[in-house]
Amino acid sequence: MKQVAILLAVSPDSGTLPLRALETLKAALSKGHAVFCFLYENGVLFADRMRDVPQGESDPSNQLAELAGLESCDVVACITAAERRGIREELLIDGVRLGGLGEWTEQLQSADRVVQFR
Repeated sequence: MKQVAILLAVSPDSGTLPLRALETLKAALSKGHAVFCFLYENGVLFADRMRDVPQGESDPSNQLAELAGLESCDVVACITAAERRGIREELLIDGVRLGGLGEWTEQLQSADRVVQFR
């Protein structure tokens, strides 16, 4: 099974880029790849359970939560970036956990492909 590492460093409200990131994640999973998704900088906002989404708009965080529940998808939010944005462990959406940059670095070494969304 191939490993895909995805760095998601944009806010869920950043236009079409976060949607492209989720499509890339879905495509990798649909091809049977294992995916490690690291939420960094404003990307940690995807993991915020308390995020306020205007009525009538879809929330990309819901799509990420669905994917994070899959066995071959590991979603980790940078603990430092999360703390800077007031996101604590108990506020994370289901399927997402906190971790550090060291974990991202380890995944970079073992990944067959790396994709960044900044």
